Amino acid sequence: MQTEKTDRNIWRNLKGTAKLQYIWDYYKLPLFLICVFIYGAGYLIWRNVNVQHPQLYLAYVNLEVGETLDHNLTEGFIDYLHPEEKNSVVLTMRNLALTENLQEVDGSYVYASQVKLLAAVDNQQLDVVLMNQEAFDAFSQNGLLLDLASFSKEHSLTGLEPYFVDNIEILTDNATEVMTDPTVTYHSETTTYPMGIEITSFPLIQEAGFPDHVFLGIIANTERAGNAASFVNYLAGIS
Repeated sequence: MQTEKTDRNIWRNLKGTAKLQYIWDYYKLPLFLICVFIYGAGYLIWRNVNVQHPQLYLAYVNLEVGETLDHNLTEGFIDYLHPEEKNSVVLTMRNLALTENLQEVDGSYVYASQVKLLAAVDNQQLDVVLMNQEAFDAFSQNGLLLDLASFSKEHSLTGLEPYFVDNIEILTDNATEVMTDPTVTYHSETTTYPMGIEITSFPLIQEAGFPDHVFLGIIANTERAGNAASFVNYLAGIS
């Protein structure tokens, strides 16, 4: 009790900045803990309000996708998947080019697209690819796409098997030797399985009016396989 009276007397006798110094000297630990609590609570509130929650990473390769279709494939899918979650998003990679015809596309741009795609795959930030035949062949040959036969059984792509398309994965080859010595005959070991879905006739894709066939592939190391399957069903108009 005497201590409390002494503290009050000291406080009354302090003037100006001396009071601030007194508070700091005797209460800095509680003040620090309060500041930490306020910061942590504020950060959690900010994170919940502002931070995006990617539900799917999507890439368009060798395809010119307009704003209407892009909106339907991203925001439209989120409304289909999680209409109540405001921060859920589909993140897209656009204007990517994989082509052997370097007269149409600059070679450095193709190389940059390759690097970007491989980095996204390595970081598991690519789940689904929409592409033309040439890009489909490239992804397939490099073993980047899931085997849809087993994937369909696990994730209920019921009735979509007629749209599955086989392609070839190159397991081993001597392409490096052929490049350095033209006299060497090329040979390879390959395997074939359904790697893509021909989605040209699916409602949203058909409305976009692509001149050639459009394929969908699911990246083999995806961490969002369930959402990738939901995306396929969404495109197919399956509720």
